[in-house]
Amino acid sequence: MEEAKTDNKTVSPYTKERLAKDIKSWTNWAMDNNQNIVLFREPDKHPAMLLDSKPLSRVDAPIEELESGFLFANYQGELWHLQGEQHIEFIDLEQVNLPVELSKKTNWEYYVTNKEQPGTSKENYTNAVQKGIDTILHSSLNKVVPSKIKLHNLPNNFCLATAFVKLCNKYPSAFISVVSTKEFGTWLTATPELLISVDSDGIFETMALAGTQKNNTERTLHEVAWVDKDIEEQAMVSRYIINRFKEIRLRDFIEKGPMTVQAGNLNHLCTTFKVDTKATEFQNLGGVMLNLLHPTSAVCGMPKEPALDLIEQIENHDRKFYTGYLGPVNIDNETSLYVNLRCMELFKRNANLFAGAGVTAISNPEKEWDETELKFNTLLNIIG
Repeated sequence: MEEAKTDNKTVSPYTKERLAKDIKSWTNWAMDNNQNIVLFREPDKHPAMLLDSKPLSRVDAPIEELESGFLFANYQGELWHLQGEQHIEFIDLEQVNLPVELSKKTNWEYYVTNKEQPGTSKENYTNAVQKGIDTILHSSLNKVVPSKIKLHNLPNNFCLATAFVKLCNKYPSAFISVVSTKEFGTWLTATPELLISVDSDGIFETMALAGTQKNNTERTLHEVAWVDKDIEEQAMVSRYIINRFKEIRLRDFIEKGPMTVQAGNLNHLCTTFKVDTKATEFQNLGGVMLNLLHPTSAVCGMPKEPALDLIEQIENHDRKFYTGYLGPVNIDNETSLYVNLRCMELFKRNANLFAGAGVTAISNPEKEWDETELKFNTLLNIIG
């Protein structure tokens, strides 16, 4: 197989039979050489991998000033950057028929740094939701997003490379990633939500994504009906973005939606916003909006400060990188950062999965529990 190499970037014409095998080969080589690993696939693109022997660097500079690489931010907004001594791109991802023998090593021995957290009981979660409802009814709070954890035993045949490939095939419109580092262990993500992007033409984009229901294969997306609670929640997220535009006196943007979109086994309401940063002479809009948006009302609530305060009171776990953000930055003059939803932290024999639901005055605690269980299935349907 011929390869073209420019600087530190290798582009290989991968066949579908070799994809999982070669991901495992690269990652096992990286582990043997004490390298941090990022494997990702943007929506409707081919997978890529960044490998680096240097520790992740903590950064606070505007994203426009960063070297090309990958950003990984936690819920608190602390941001780390992996530049990538090696940049590998895997071409031609289709439906993959996984070979039996994937590599000389039987699995990818990913990094494990932390200890698992206990799962959230139904009683604790529904109590947290009820506390959110009560607070909304008696304060200025309009919405809060309590989260929970599921502690899941991994199957004996679990293979991280195989899980990544299956997620890519199952969810072509999602951002799929594995971040495996000596500092923070290993995280697997399949998120539908773009936080911000700026392409090589200077077009900025963000989205308001809220409202959740199980996808019904017997209906088209145009036929999906939404209840008042979901419509209200999605409108709150859209208004939140528009108000951030107003803060910076930006009026020239294109709003499209809301529309129903499918994300794996779920449907959501989505509104997109686009800005031509060159026409508006707002070249640093990506970095400015990143600071204004995170954490978004879709993962925290609104107003932001009272929502953050309440979450601290009602959640008994550490969100870590769940509801943070991650993605490639300044690669080929493009940046795409995604909210870290539908994610799990991996350990040797089990995993912590994270999910949350938007709570408003008309929420029902039982239904919010059911919604979070559906969100877990995005990953559980793949890993077993």
